[in-house]
Amino acid sequence: ILAGIIIALLIIGGWRYWQRRVQTRSAAASALYDSMTGALSANQGPEALKLSDSITSEYADTPYAAQAALAMARYEIQNSKPDDSMKMLNWVIQHSKDQNLVLLAKLRLARVKLAVGDPQAAVDVLTVKDEGGFAALYADVRGDAYAKLGNIPKARAAYGEALAKWSDDMGDKSLIQMKLNSLAATMNAKPAAGAKPK
Repeated sequence: ILAGIIIALLIIGGWRYWQRRVQTRSAAASALYDSMTGALSANQGPEALKLSDSITSEYADTPYAAQAALAMARYEIQNSKPDDSMKMLNWVIQHSKDQNLVLLAKLRLARVKLAVGDPQAAVDVLTVKDEGGFAALYADVRGDAYAKLGNIPKARAAYGEALAKWSDDMGDKSLIQMKLNSLAATMNAKPAAGAKPK
């Protein structure tokens, strides 16, 4: 009986210690994250990057690490540093335990891949088993990638999928429809097979 009581006390004590540790680390990461976002707002990129590195290296097990990496990725792409942005996004993909954040990071990474002229890499990034609530956005970016690759049938299918899965709370989908219409115009503008140019 005494041994059982001791074991129970050790378990309870260990659990409380773990809870306190998690809360302490979360509070510390939160403070660093607030400082980082403040630095970004003040356009102090180097300071923000330093704080972000501290969060991702020392508090990688907290939700703030992935959020910090996503924020820095956005900052880097806005400042024409796609390689640094992709580095941050890949960190989220490899380390975050939040599947929605991973899907978001992959979506943004695909857009950066498109921006640097690598549409096939964008398609590869977006090849996932479960797109969750990002299915329409994934399809839209896949359409952009296939269009750049010159694969009009796949681009048309992707844009059609995006339109079908788009919901009202995602905003205006007219741009996707315009891109789909543009593909049709491109196909119609091509001469028929065997036709001689005038």
